[in-house]
Amino acid sequence: MYKIMLVDDERNIRNGIKHLIDWDGLDCEVVSDCRNGKEALDYIEDNEVDIVVTDIKMPVIDGLELCKNIKENKYDVEVIILTAYSDFTFAQKAIKYNVVDFVIKNEFIEELPSAVEKAKEIINEKRKESKKIQLSLNDYNEYRLHILTRLALSQNVSIEDIEKYNIDKYNYCISACEINYYDGEKENNSSIKMIKNFLNITMKDYDSEVVPIKDNHIMIVILIDKNKEVTLNKIVQHFNEILLMVEEFMRLDIKLGVSQIINETSEINNGYKKANEALSRITTKGNTLYIYDSEPVIDENAVNINIEQFTKEICDITLKGDKENAEIKIKDLGEELVKSNKSFEQCKMNILIICSSIIRNVVKYDISQDFNQIEKKLYKSINDAKTMFSLIDISKHIVDIAISICIDKKDIRNKLVTNVDNFIKLNYKNNISLQDISNAVFLNSSYLSRAYKKSTGITVTDAINMYRITNAKSLLKNSELKIYEIGLEVGFSDPAYFSHVFVKYNNQNPTEYRNSNM
Repeated sequence: MYKIMLVDDERNIRNGIKHLIDWDGLDCEVVSDCRNGKEALDYIEDNEVDIVVTDIKMPVIDGLELCKNIKENKYDVEVIILTAYSDFTFAQKAIKYNVVDFVIKNEFIEELPSAVEKAKEIINEKRKESKKIQLSLNDYNEYRLHILTRLALSQNVSIEDIEKYNIDKYNYCISACEINYYDGEKENNSSIKMIKNFLNITMKDYDSEVVPIKDNHIMIVILIDKNKEVTLNKIVQHFNEILLMVEEFMRLDIKLGVSQIINETSEINNGYKKANEALSRITTKGNTLYIYDSEPVIDENAVNINIEQFTKEICDITLKGDKENAEIKIKDLGEELVKSNKSFEQCKMNILIICSSIIRNVVKYDISQDFNQIEKKLYKSINDAKTMFSLIDISKHIVDIAISICIDKKDIRNKLVTNVDNFIKLNYKNNISLQDISNAVFLNSSYLSRAYKKSTGITVTDAINMYRITNAKSLLKNSELKIYEIGLEVGFSDPAYFSHVFVKYNNQNPTEYRNSNM
């Protein structure tokens, strides 16, 4: 039996999880329930626990601090985050502590069992590995990584090392990756660690390695057991999931060139070259994936299709809400694919690229939508398709979904921003909070905060302070009120805080600003 610990400051939540989940059916036993992270750590110190299910928001020690302590103390415990706050900021902070999954409280009955199964799989894999590997795991992985790097860069590797480290028991998919950092910020080590975490989350069925090559260039190696049947479409699905995570959680622009699946270790270098060739074809800005076409068309009458251009045009038309022209463009694409004499598998891949790009572009319009579920259905539909008609029909369906989301959310977002801004204008002199605004516009505060920032690029707090400072500047130039009086007039009860906020947005304090405008 796997030993489960529940950590939540709400007793009814702990009781609900304890009694509404079929723990016996999951081969699990709830051995402890705690009110906060301190109680949990005290228990873990002296007792065996396999899986911790914890809330984020708790007194004394919260869920994030609990995750941090578990990781730093190297407790052999898997953690599932249970929270009422589907806030990407919390998720981003928790990912670096290698949590297994995130489950929303009001969905725990349906979602928690699958998260527990994920944790059990990780625990089982760890137990198997600890018995199997005679070398220390770190030494083993480090040298295997060294061998794979040498093979990719066409350097000599002995047959003995290939056999010793089981290199020949895998098939491989190679990705060449270019990382560009927003605002010139370079955090290569932390970025690589984060990408490794994303790989662990999305590709848990495969082993993987991330190899720093040079500056902002890395290589990702996916190791696929030769006994498993895995299609390139499936690997591409996982890479697209990683691109979605990067877009939400990291200040990075990532481009991926992906090779075909490689069946021989002697072809790893060739696969890396093809991944780099695919990467070199990417010209657009933003997180992008391009797959190397290992079966180029030889027919003299074959039509050369610019899939990247088709992708851009269809995405642009879709995001404008022009369904008729989007469908015409998709029909044109279908005709071009037929004329190109490409294999049907190649056509599937082209449609997959376009549909995935549409989905990634629509994410910003509705952060509450389950796009992972949409993508899973998309990949299955494309895999199951047998005719070009089916592929075009799938593409039109994705366009329909995207347009319905964009039209709806654009209108809502515009109205939301207007309502928030109007509330600030009418109430900025008062002590207003995010909750006050949420109540006024009848929206959840967490959703309001994310939606406003997505639409404007600034937080609600920034919007309040910027409006207050704009009015303060006018009073500093056009009135003889004292500094603290102006602060009070625009909603700052603390003169020191007024000065601090003023400097933040103007790079000078109120007195300096007044003197420079006299």
